[in-house]
Amino acid sequence: MKPTLLIFGEDWDRHPSSTQHLMKELMSSYRLVWVNSIGLRRPGLQDLGRLKEKLLAPSVTRKSTTPLPSDMEVIAPRVWPLAQSPLIRALNRRILAWQLRHVGKVDLIWCSLPSAEQYLDLFPGVPVVYYCGDDFGALSGVDHRRTLSAERRLAERADWIFTVSERLLKRFDPAKSELLRHGVDLRMFSEPRARPSDLPDGLVLGYYGSLNEWLDYGLLDRIAQTFPDANLVLVGPNMGAPDSLLARVNVHWLGARPHAALPAYAQHFDVALLPFLLNEQILACDPLKLREYLAAGCTVVSTDFPAAARYQGYVALNHSPSAFIQSIRNCLKLRRERSVLRKLVANESWNLRASKANERLQRLRPSKCEAI
Repeated sequence: MKPTLLIFGEDWDRHPSSTQHLMKELMSSYRLVWVNSIGLRRPGLQDLGRLKEKLLAPSVTRKSTTPLPSDMEVIAPRVWPLAQSPLIRALNRRILAWQLRHVGKVDLIWCSLPSAEQYLDLFPGVPVVYYCGDDFGALSGVDHRRTLSAERRLAERADWIFTVSERLLKRFDPAKSELLRHGVDLRMFSEPRARPSDLPDGLVLGYYGSLNEWLDYGLLDRIAQTFPDANLVLVGPNMGAPDSLLARVNVHWLGARPHAALPAYAQHFDVALLPFLLNEQILACDPLKLREYLAAGCTVVSTDFPAAARYQGYVALNHSPSAFIQSIRNCLKLRRERSVLRKLVANESWNLRASKANERLQRLRPSKCEAI
């Protein structure tokens, strides 16, 4: 019988996270029990729609937008996020214990969100891994004070900690933490795809991902002005792009697309863009799209931030808007072979990342673990 791995992660059916990529590679070795996101802020009026969606979701499901294996299930927790009242915290634990009553023996716990910390006492003696994929003290939409407090308690309780960047690694006890960078689905992004029908004809300067506050919209506006004969294509949900940018005649906002559709867009970008602001979140991040662009054979022009600096000489790194613009010009004149760019990430697959994680999980796994 496979050991049971309990995962406190993001919502399974939303845009795939790094934890989802890793767990898909580990499915053959573990029975997976995935607990959907327990929020990182107390809900407000703006969250009522999402709260309703979560409450109406099945408590336990083996259904998904993609088929789940027979030995995986997804739990929709009915708990109040970041509860501070001892009474509500106790009620939350009882509710989640009831939802997990059928799970039986849990062998290992994987936490991708600090909010999981409140529920670890349901599993005394079970080894805990904390997978830190973001700077939660800088992430937008998060109750920073309470989340960081929960992260400190989780880090103390964790038997091992993985982080996706050196900057995050420095926060934790070096005796029980190590770097586990993000990976990429090499096959998915390198297999040739037809040009998407909604991608405009002609030259394409492209970006995909959430249009959020960490993007430099002033720089994007300047790019659109400087290259009037090129199409600036933005693929992703709009979380803050200014109307003035989207109204430009050569700017095309295509909206969100499924992850499986993204390789087709990336492969047909003439230049892929990473126009990030250099804030604390970006300095600590390891964006999935960087390796995905490279696996697709994209020429990449980026703000100079630590995760991109690893590919210096192949990714054009820039400290100013003027340098960014010039790099686009240079890359349009002299484009690298797609095969050269793909080789940069040839040894950075999710399969290899998951194998590294699994080596640690196997060492942590005890012979006996307590049931809930």
